Amino acid sequence: MALTDRYKICILITVLFCFTSSSYVFSYFIDGDSFSYLPLEKRILKVLNENNLSNRILNIESLSFRNTIIVGIWFYYGLSYVENQNDVYQDLMTYAKKLTELIFTSFPSVSELNLSGIFKYNHITEWRYDNPTFTASINRKHFDFFYSEDTPFDLFLDRVGRVYYSEALLSDDLSSLRAESYIEENTNRVSPPRKSGLFAKLRGFDFILRKTNKNGIYKNIIWRGNPKLKEIAITFDDGPKPIYTPLILEILKRYSVKATFFVVGKKALLYHYFIKDIIDNGHTVGNHTMHHLNLNLLPYSKKEGEILDAQSIISTLSGKRCKYFRPPGGSYDWKVEKVTRDNSLLIVLWTKETGDYFIPQEESKLLLLKAMASLVPGAIIIFHIGVKSTIEVLPEFLSYVKKKGYKIVPLEKLIENIKKSQGPEKTSRPYP
Repeated sequence: MALTDRYKICILITVLFCFTSSSYVFSYFIDGDSFSYLPLEKRILKVLNENNLSNRILNIESLSFRNTIIVGIWFYYGLSYVENQNDVYQDLMTYAKKLTELIFTSFPSVSELNLSGIFKYNHITEWRYDNPTFTASINRKHFDFFYSEDTPFDLFLDRVGRVYYSEALLSDDLSSLRAESYIEENTNRVSPPRKSGLFAKLRGFDFILRKTNKNGIYKNIIWRGNPKLKEIAITFDDGPKPIYTPLILEILKRYSVKATFFVVGKKALLYHYFIKDIIDNGHTVGNHTMHHLNLNLLPYSKKEGEILDAQSIISTLSGKRCKYFRPPGGSYDWKVEKVTRDNSLLIVLWTKETGDYFIPQEESKLLLLKAMASLVPGAIIIFHIGVKSTIEVLPEFLSYVKKKGYKIVPLEKLIENIKKSQGPEKTSRPYP
């Protein structure tokens, strides 16, 4: 073999190796840094540690879809880091500014940064500090266009327009700020005690009637569309949440799909800009209570408050009346039905449970199989925001649905078609 031919073969093998190597190797050649083999979260933490910024970090997450890479950072601020309570706000701005500048300058591939600041009263506390009292969403265009070292960070955020401040933070009310930082325990997986007696048996019989109703709609409750049409509706629960909500919106946009997002009222307040993004992208916002608690465990007044408080917030943020309600975990009773019926809300359940919140990312193929199995005519598909396995399988699932000849329609369209299939004599009830 000629020497020139050997050179050609060596060059060809080298080129093939570059394109068939793992994404981390490819990242190494693109970024040129010495730790590109590490996942992005660990790389970020390493840089933060080198700049003495890692001691406040609660969590770092990143997600990507095609060329979009979104990073979320949850961090602490407060009296644990400053002695004077009047310095809390400025301390928050200073730390958030350092994080923002470091991420966008050190990681040129990052498209968007979501910040969530949690107030910490002191070093030793029994409180669970999980609830942000400051949030912001900044993309690279915002940073390139508005950011300057000489510009105060709060002025920069005002120009970006995607920021939330607790009123207690702005008024230096630290006791209220401390209370806002606490998240009430989620009792969603706890079953209430079973009731006995005639009324309990009648309500149990009523529930059986609903389950045997093939049309998927009963009174003001729906769990399936028209079983004769190859169409489905896709829904997402428990949002909005940083990095997950914007990336899901990006995926849905790519596949020209409209979905319904059942949002938690408190989270809608904290991340109000994501609600606007959902609306602007042509999706629907539904009510998922104020704090995502098991409604069956609450007295009537609190059931009503959980539903109506969220209803008020969603209507204010979206500019339109919310028509759909989904109880957390699908748990509801006749009192919940009364509240929704009195307020012209349709309870929207689902056709089959995918259980995505139980499935880790490394087992995402199992979730994909379960989602595929839930594909039946008129199905209402349920996913949850905040689950990496859902992000992993969503593009492939959307492709599979269309490959099977199904239409993905907005929830409104699904409801409209089930009403038509029932005929005029069965649609006298004023469904939303």
